[in-house]
Amino acid sequence: MIRLPLHLFFLCLFSLFGCSLGEETLFQEYPSPDGLYNMRVTVTEPRMPLGPLYVTVYLIKIAETEEAKKIFHSKLENDGVPFTATNIAVRWMSQKTALVCLRATDLPDHGIYIELNESLQLSLLDDC
Repeated sequence: MIRLPLHLFFLCLFSLFGCSLGEETLFQEYPSPDGLYNMRVTVTEPRMPLGPLYVTVYLIKIAETEEAKKIFHSKLENDGVPFTATNIAVRWMSQKTALVCLRATDLPDHGIYIELNESLQLSLLDDC
C-alpha cells in the first residue's frame, strides 16, 4: 500500500475544496415591464481571493409555480473590486426582450440577448 505524506494529503484536500465555488448570492432581480417575468441575477464567489466570479441568470415566469429556469452562466474575472451595477447590467428593452451585459474591469464585455416569443431564444454577445 502506498502512503502519501501528510502534507501532500492536506494539499490535495485544500486544492479540492479551496478552489471550488462558494455560495451563490442574489445580486438583483429585474421584473419585466408587463410583470409576467422576473429575471434573477446571482453571483457565486470563489473560496480563494481574487478568483473568478460566476454570474448566473435565471428566468422566472411569475404566473406559474415552476422553479427558476437557469438561462445563462458565465465567468466574470475580478480584480478585487466589488461588483456594482456597472459591471453587471440588465435591461428589459421591451416586454419580451432583455439584454444582460457583463463588464469586467480589464476584459472584453460579453453577455446575452434574450427574446421571449413563442419560445425562449438566446443570442450570445461578444460586445455589449
